[in-house]
Amino acid sequence: MPQNNFNFSGLTDAEVEASRQKYGRNRLEYKKENTFLDAIKSLAKEPMIALLFVAAFIYFISGKPGDAIFLSVAIVLVAAISLYQDSEVGMRSKN
Repeated sequence: MPQNNFNFSGLTDAEVEASRQKYGRNRLEYKKENTFLDAIKSLAKEPMIALLFVAAFIYFISGKPGDAIFLSVAIVLVAAISLYQDSEVGMRSKN
């Protein structure tokens, strides 16, 4: 154990308890975030996604439901891949 050259003795057990009573424990508290829902919200706010869904809607009302369904499925597929990639990056940054 290293020598104490500064002549500090620290708090006694009673002083620690008194400090905890007055100020609380020395602990960080944080809200656990739901990153999946945040990712979906940010994806829904993307202008390109909205524009593509508008294009799919225009296909639908112009009498081309096959094209509208194909475009909608493609948008959902690309969005799902994007969410998966974002979650993988998030998992790697936590480790």
